[in-house]
Amino acid sequence: MVIIWIGIGIGLLIAIILIKKIFTTSAKTSFKIGIRCQRCGYKTNGLKCPRCENASDHQRWR
Repeated sequence: MVIIWIGIGIGLLIAIILIKKIFTTSAKTSFKIGIRCQRCGYKTNGLKCPRCENASDHQRWR
């Protein structure tokens, strides 16, 4: 019985935190994924940049 009360308490705590988070974030805030590489500007669709990755590998062995 005690485990049930602990579970209910934890569930309510998580629900309160999430509801507070919903009200405090702006409606204009969005989830962003970097489509382009920050170093060279090559389109990567959120993946690792093949240009910069190969360049750093090449520079490592020099």
